[in-house]
Amino acid sequence: MSVILGIEKLKSQLNEQQVDLLEQAAETHKKQSNITFCILVMEADSIQIETSQAENRSGKYATEASLVKRTHEVFDKWLPKFDIQVIPATYLPSPTSVVNPKWLEQKMDEKGLRIKQIAFDTGVDRESIADWVSGKRSMSQIVKAMLFFYLSK
Repeated sequence: MSVILGIEKLKSQLNEQQVDLLEQAAETHKKQSNITFCILVMEADSIQIETSQAENRSGKYATEASLVKRTHEVFDKWLPKFDIQVIPATYLPSPTSVVNPKWLEQKMDEKGLRIKQIAFDTGVDRESIADWVSGKRSMSQIVKAMLFFYLSK
C-alpha cells in the first residue's frame, strides 16, 4: 500500500523508480513525525496536496508553515514544472489530553465535588473514581472523555 494517497495520479509524470524514491521520502516523514501526504487534484500545471500530521510519540508537532515546507522538500525535486499547492492540516490534540489525577483534583476542588457525588451522577462505582483521582488506576480515553465533559460543564 502506498504511503502517499492518490499517488496513482502522478504515474503519467514519473517513472516507476521516481515514484519509489518519492514514496521513500514520504515514508521517512511518516515514520519520524507521522506526517502523511494526499494528492487531491492534479491538473496540467498544478498539483494540490493535503499534508497532515497525526499524533506522534514525541509530542512535537509541525506548524502549517513547516508542513508546507516539508511538502515542497518531498515533491519539488520530482515535479519541478508543477505549481504545488499545499493544504496543511496540523495536529489538534484532544481536549481530554489534559485529564490526569492532578487535573481531576483541581476541578473537584473548584466545583466543590466529592467522589461520592461523581459516582452518583455518572453511575460509576466510587472505588474506580477514587483510584482514578489518586492515580492508582490508569484512565482509558473513554474515562478521560467522560470526566472531562462532566467536570468542564
